[in-house]
Amino acid sequence: MSYVKALVIMQLKSALAYLPAGCTYAAGITCFLLVLCAVWKFCLHKKVSWLFWWRLLVGFLFIAYMYCVLQLTIFSREPGNYGAVDWRFLVRWNENDAQKAFLLANIIMFIPFGILFPMFGKTMSHILIALPIALACSVCIEALQLKYQLGFCQLDDVAANSAGFLIGFLIFLVIRDVYFFVVMLFRLFASIAIN
Repeated sequence: MSYVKALVIMQLKSALAYLPAGCTYAAGITCFLLVLCAVWKFCLHKKVSWLFWWRLLVGFLFIAYMYCVLQLTIFSREPGNYGAVDWRFLVRWNENDAQKAFLLANIIMFIPFGILFPMFGKTMSHILIALPIALACSVCIEALQLKYQLGFCQLDDVAANSAGFLIGFLIFLVIRDVYFFVVMLFRLFASIAIN
């Protein structure tokens, strides 16, 4: 199992190597959106709320994250002799340690998606909206790998990505509930202090 752990850590390090470039692209897109929104809000004489800044920050993090995912799964790969679809479910887990590591890395890869995507707003934090979008993103990655022969198109990868999204979504729910609890306590203590 230590070999599997080492392989997963190696894959995560290779994904994090794309983070500086991802942050650069995300900063450029975020600055462009900031200018557009500033002009729009200025022309309409609207105040900028904290929610705007929050969504801008989440958008920056999500763009940087998606850049790393796309680099790791699509753009950094050389075309090979893949061209097949593997519809078997969880077969790779029993093959060898490298396949176990790939499966675990696919789970870990989508955990940030489950945390960040629901932070865009109330609509995106509904599981019946967020899960199909995450599933569609995973299927698109697999379809691109199949079309351009950049990797095997496997049902296991979609299932692992979906599991990672659900883990991230549960983390998001815990963070949100803790935040609401802290805010409620703060308001309670503030009202006691005022009285």
